[in-house]
Amino acid sequence: MKLRLANSGDLKAVKEIAGLLYIDMPDFVWDTEEFIKKQIKRGEYYIGEENGKTAGMVSLRERNGMLYIETLAVVKDAQSSGIGSKLVEFAKKFAKDKGFKILRTTSFYEYGVKDFYIKQGFRLLDEPGEYNGHKFYRLEFKLSTV
Repeated sequence: MKLRLANSGDLKAVKEIAGLLYIDMPDFVWDTEEFIKKQIKRGEYYIGEENGKTAGMVSLRERNGMLYIETLAVVKDAQSSGIGSKLVEFAKKFAKDKGFKILRTTSFYEYGVKDFYIKQGFRLLDEPGEYNGHKFYRLEFKLSTV
């Protein structure tokens, strides 16, 4: 899989993939054009391509001295093919190369991907989060400094 920084020409593809994450709740922004444009402009989205086609994407954002996987999604046709794992490995390497000690992510219960992140070496934090009535898992991966 080839990974590259997203650019404005990727807006349609990113929006389409991010649409897979939609949950009916007030203020769900992660699939909106405005939100995606802002993240692309900040250099937070990375595109995974297979055979010249967008297969998945990940957005990475720094918060409170940690790097967060803000969004991670894989096109339906490529789910369960290892693309998600490759995107997580990219995020781990990116975080380590930038000197972060912790990589975190959150995931709404509705997504059912907690076990995916645990298989990737993430640890489930004790307290879940809540956003507009929807609980989410909080997970972290400690990067070795060796």
